[in-house]
Amino acid sequence: MTGIIAFPLLLELSFFLIYDLLRNRSPRTPKFWIRFISAGSGVLFIAASLILNKACPPDLVIADMLFPAAVLAIYPCSFEKPLPALKSSVVIAFSGILALLYGIIIHSGLPSFRTQEIIFAVVLMLVVFVSCVASTVVRRFKGIRLFFRNMAVWYNMEDYSRFLFSMAFLCICVLFVCGVSVPGDAGGILDLACALLLAVLYALLYMKALSGRTFLVDKGTENRIKDIIKGNLRTASIDKAEADRKMNMLYSKVMTCMTEDKPYLDPSFCMNDLVEKVYSNKLYLSRTINTMSGRNFRQFVNFHRVQYAMTLFRKDPKLKIGEVAALSGFNSGVSFNMAFKVNTGKTPSEWLQEYMMETRDRL
Repeated sequence: MTGIIAFPLLLELSFFLIYDLLRNRSPRTPKFWIRFISAGSGVLFIAASLILNKACPPDLVIADMLFPAAVLAIYPCSFEKPLPALKSSVVIAFSGILALLYGIIIHSGLPSFRTQEIIFAVVLMLVVFVSCVASTVVRRFKGIRLFFRNMAVWYNMEDYSRFLFSMAFLCICVLFVCGVSVPGDAGGILDLACALLLAVLYALLYMKALSGRTFLVDKGTENRIKDIIKGNLRTASIDKAEADRKMNMLYSKVMTCMTEDKPYLDPSFCMNDLVEKVYSNKLYLSRTINTMSGRNFRQFVNFHRVQYAMTLFRKDPKLKIGEVAALSGFNSGVSFNMAFKVNTGKTPSEWLQEYMMETRDRL
């Protein structure tokens, strides 16, 4: 029974560990190290239990698997700084090592001791896990300004997704603890059920961590939600059913001006400047931009500035972020970071890091 449970779990953990190592080469981000700690600690704990305990029970293997799952259950959302989650991951892994040492140092072949060892490991992990989740919630609600940002809907979806996955993880923990003392075939069935549920949950958590998805809705719906939140309702001219011919013509002039003349590179560029360039009035021009692009004037200008900044990064990734911000027409690095995050979902440094990694992979 132990082999039937242990080897598939080891195979799953090893697969994700090797895949992540090959997919994400240097420079590696804190989020990568969280995933590495998760998969690596899982392989270490299960392998150590099998090697050091000749009569290793299935329950002990499942207990070992709970630690890497707990690490992924606290994986940071897109708006969170990854370092607190990384530190929490180290603490969870360290608690797993303590549980492992507890079984080695206070070694006993008694069945009652095995139960104590397993419960000690699970309780220790749950204490650390709940503490990490609680501290994350406190940090989340301290940042009250997050609730008023245009990405607040997506942030709440991520929070809700993490809550559901955490509840699923805790339910598996409760089922496992309840089944530890069940003897005979019933206990074996519960072990298999817990192992299967844990393997599926871990796979979902790992794919969620790699892709940044919530898995609450399908991928297309998630992308539409992000587009709507960013103000990216439309990126090109709409048909005559939505706007008249004059509005389409005016928007075409605006896009030609923005593409060819690049007036947005001037930090002082304003609506009146664009009005003079396209020979229109301010009210009608504002309504045209809003209708055709789904953005207000400021969002529209910042969108073009961010696109230009991305072009500069592609040409010379060694440029400093402050230099790119100034060259793209932003007055400050703060406004550049905010606009970049709104339009791409990433900070300039995160986007540049991913772009450099993708470029190296292609080469």
